[in-house]
Amino acid sequence: MKHVQPALVLLDTHGVYIPQLWCADLDQEQAEAIGANWDDVEACKDGPTHEWYWEAWQAILDDVSMTDANGTTWTLYQDGDLWEVPEGFNFDAEH
Repeated sequence: MKHVQPALVLLDTHGVYIPQLWCADLDQEQAEAIGANWDDVEACKDGPTHEWYWEAWQAILDDVSMTDANGTTWTLYQDGDLWEVPEGFNFDAEH
């Protein structure tokens, strides 16, 4: 089995706008399909001045998972940069 590596999604140079940028193109159906609460997505789309922006983003980081055509499940991981991380990959142990 091929070892699947994380995919870099957004650089930390986007700073406080990472949640807003990640959520920008999601519609409600897409959000629900990956486990994101639509209210959280809307809060992030509003930008960092929204009262619940950071709480909503944390909920998205905690809840979202996506399965690709190969059956690999991906979650989000942020420590500066935003990554999509394949299931079973220990980002902390690798870096």
